[in-house]
Amino acid sequence: MAASAWRLYNSAKKYLLTGDIDLNAGTVRLGLYKANSNCSTYTLTTFSQLTGACSAGLITQIKTLPTITITTGSSAKAIQFSAGALIFTASAASAFSVQNAVTFISGGKLIGWCALSTAGFSVTAANTLTITENANGLWELSGGIT
Repeated sequence: MAASAWRLYNSAKKYLLTGDIDLNAGTVRLGLYKANSNCSTYTLTTFSQLTGACSAGLITQIKTLPTITITTGSSAKAIQFSAGALIFTASAASAFSVQNAVTFISGGKLIGWCALSTAGFSVTAANTLTITENANGLWELSGGIT
């Protein structure tokens, strides 16, 4: 399965600049969403607006990301945000139609989303889904910095 690049919600860009999303102080969480979710709507702002959460079969469909690290990105004008891998385990039942991952900050402000696959897939009972970020990190902010 080839995942898409992470995409930031429109509001997240503003919230990162105004400090309403503080990646150092807040807890960043990642949730799994079905193929029919509205998570790809860029104008969403809060976690409560999301539809299509994966819950059946997964021990926990929302996990806290390991510590976010902030480093220089692909150029001196870019800032890269990275975190470690997350592992989701299907409990006694299978999780069906998993397709997307969404990141948000504690308090509910959305950050970004990623299509984990081009179509929904299942995580069968007693198996795991590991989400590992790209070598370039989760997100990269670039351009216009001098």
